[in-house]
Amino acid sequence: MKKVAAAIIEREGRILIAKRKKGRESMIRKFLYAIFICLCLFSVDKSLFSQSRNTDKKIQEIVREILPELIEIRRDIHAHPELAFEEKRTSALAAAYLEKLGLEVKKGFAKTGLLAILRGQKGGPVIGMRADMDALPLSEKTGLPFSSQEKIRIDGIEYGVMHACGHDVHTTVLLGVAGVLSRLKDNFNGTILFIVQPAEEKGDGANEMLKEGLFRDIKPEAMFAFHVNDTAKAGVISYTPGYSGANCDGFRLVIKSEGCHGASPSSCVDPIVVGSQVVVALQVMVSREIDANQNTVITVGSFHAGSASNIIPEKAELQATVRTYGGEQRKLVRQKVERLITNICEGAGAQFELGYYFATPSLYNDPALLKEILPTVERVLGGKEFLKEELPEMGGEDFSYFAREAPSVMLGLGVVPEEVAKTSVHSPTFIVDEQSIPLGVKVMSSVIFDYLNTHKKH
Repeated sequence: MKKVAAAIIEREGRILIAKRKKGRESMIRKFLYAIFICLCLFSVDKSLFSQSRNTDKKIQEIVREILPELIEIRRDIHAHPELAFEEKRTSALAAAYLEKLGLEVKKGFAKTGLLAILRGQKGGPVIGMRADMDALPLSEKTGLPFSSQEKIRIDGIEYGVMHACGHDVHTTVLLGVAGVLSRLKDNFNGTILFIVQPAEEKGDGANEMLKEGLFRDIKPEAMFAFHVNDTAKAGVISYTPGYSGANCDGFRLVIKSEGCHGASPSSCVDPIVVGSQVVVALQVMVSREIDANQNTVITVGSFHAGSASNIIPEKAELQATVRTYGGEQRKLVRQKVERLITNICEGAGAQFELGYYFATPSLYNDPALLKEILPTVERVLGGKEFLKEELPEMGGEDFSYFAREAPSVMLGLGVVPEEVAKTSVHSPTFIVDEQSIPLGVKVMSSVIFDYLNTHKKH
């Protein structure tokens, strides 16, 4: 028995030693495999980083080469601004430049809008970049040698015309990006749609282009754009995840009366008093009925009534802008405004006409798309210190119509000159640092290039 037991113990011991040896060998193999995978990933990451750096270098070289022409184009557009849907000269200039690059250019969307198509290698996604090109009825006071001298008459009154919202820069940057990527078309997969849009200032240029079939034959899966940032220095790119621009709605209210002598106010409804109650009540409603976390602004910017101090007029006319975010909030606020005005007017015994309208929808920057492109932006800028996250604004931007068609991001392009403390869009003294132009071209070219090569389709 002892011999049998010893044999069993010896055999089990050999088996255990073999298993341990095999286990150690398995662990070693797994460890070596893990090291191999890490080295491969590091090699791939290093390779991608190296490729990105090489592409950035190429883009920088091209931008340096084409910059003098871009500055000339920007100054030409700035000196010859055109109002909404009248941008014939600007449209022709942009079309000629894009055609010279070899792009397919489709004209006549919303009168002056353009769609230029740049095709890279087959199998990639379709993405778009948009720039607006209309100016404002404003007399320029910058004193620049290429200041606008254009004039226009509106209702018999002469106004100047000025690029006071940076659309000359937007258009120039788009042309620059087209110039860069047309030279790199053999290095990316996919198609780029360059959209030169009229009438952003009227809030309906983008919508008109879409209604006329802009994306009927080819539609992007993502859209990008810049807007000049008049609070950031040149060299800075700003961004806002989620809502970054508001619904731009409003109403026109006419309060009616028989009219009477100012010394006998009991003889008629006083539309001025009723209108004043409406103005105050709207502000109370915003502060007491609207969730403080749901950004809402109602401004009565026009209130006209009366012709003499001793006459209660036959009507008062009020016009207001209403700013909110999102579809549900805009519907809720409309209901509350209509209810409030109806109750006040009926309580005063006043007849009224209320016309409430929805206009440009709120702009939504897709958070996932923004998160994807920010590393590229940071790389091109040279550090996080040049990236600036900003709070949402209540201004309007009709790029929002494109954002309804595909995930979209609008970045802010810092344009404030280093020596200037402050400059403001829609001001006759608004100026930009032209160093923002090459930066914008480099950033957007890299964003689009990286996106196309990250989202390859076979």
